[in-house]
Amino acid sequence: MERLDHMTDLSLELDPLRGRRSGLEHALRLAISAGRLAPGAPLPPSRTLAADLGMARGTVVNAYEQLIAEGYLIGRPGVGTTVAHRVEPLNGSAHGNVALRHHLLNISLVPGESDRSSFPRAAWMASFRHVLDTAPDELFGYGRSTGLPGLCTALADHLARARSVRVRADDIHVFGGYSDALHHLLHALTVHGVTRMAVEDPCIPSQRATLELAGIEICPIPVDAEGLDVDRLRASGVHAVIVTPGHQYPTGVVMGPERRRQLIDWATSTGGWVIEDDYDGEFRYDPNPPPALQGMGPDRVIYAGTVSKTLAAGLRIGWLAVPEELGASMRTLRDRCSVSSVEQATFASMLSTGRLDRHVRQMRQRYRKRRLLLERTISTIPTLRLIGAAAGLHLTVVLAPGGPDEAAVVRAGL
Repeated sequence: MERLDHMTDLSLELDPLRGRRSGLEHALRLAISAGRLAPGAPLPPSRTLAADLGMARGTVVNAYEQLIAEGYLIGRPGVGTTVAHRVEPLNGSAHGNVALRHHLLNISLVPGESDRSSFPRAAWMASFRHVLDTAPDELFGYGRSTGLPGLCTALADHLARARSVRVRADDIHVFGGYSDALHHLLHALTVHGVTRMAVEDPCIPSQRATLELAGIEICPIPVDAEGLDVDRLRASGVHAVIVTPGHQYPTGVVMGPERRRQLIDWATSTGGWVIEDDYDGEFRYDPNPPPALQGMGPDRVIYAGTVSKTLAAGLRIGWLAVPEELGASMRTLRDRCSVSSVEQATFASMLSTGRLDRHVRQMRQRYRKRRLLLERTISTIPTLRLIGAAAGLHLTVVLAPGGPDEAAVVRAGL
């Protein structure tokens, strides 16, 4: 066994039989679980620790990333790696390893939320400084009601490359998040005679609330293993529908190719509108993620996206790619963009410099590791079963036949 006295009052025991990376991960887990590394305690930079251990820096980086994925550590750009805040360590007992294996982490299991600690502060600040250094005085005025032209251009380029969205910069409209975008869109659709709208069943709860506030009659359409049931949609007689075809919320299913063709055929033949909420399209973990639905029918599909998953929900930046037929109504109904021009310009710089792409790649790997860890954990519980695609920031667990029913789970407070 090798002892490392690198940090004050801390010794890491590295077991050579485990290999370098696995041994380091195991030693750090034990130190954290035993309380020798307190919540918030800083860890040495990966380069420093690698030099002290005689390891490659990549080995230490990979070990840190694995423990970040497991919830033991937190990595903050510009701050470093620290120990996550956890519940009190379980004391020793006759259960020994069982207690350690079931050690609880003080982490949130709220679905669909990005890791707030991972916001790319340094990259955002670099873009912000660039904007302040180079922006014309006009940037500090009210600006165009549909959004900063530079951001609309950068978004059109990014969406075409990353999600196969077919849109001109003039057809991009910037809003203060998805709810703000949907509110304005519903107003425009009402002008075009839409009073009833279909939603997926089940769907994102906030969508129903927004539609009800707008006075829209809601028509739920069931979702199956291929996505929205288009035959039921056609029979409903509605002229607009909100879908999440890339990763249905909450079931996680991906709309299949044939179902996508049926949906576009419905919109084309009826003059209906499809609102595509691509809320987590950047986070697919399989080799060939499907493109956005909008590319199949840019004249009938309204594409919606935000930075809530890629950067942070608190930024409140969202956008719509609006077909030209609706564009005039959208512009008429808006007198001002609700997003700061400076923040729009900063986000445009993130896009044009590749900083957003680099951040998304890093977070895709991190979220993938966390998902795999959660999948492995759930797979050990025979009464639970996972459904849906390997994508996004949530996964769906259903109760297997023969297991406890929903009422029993609710009573247990799980």
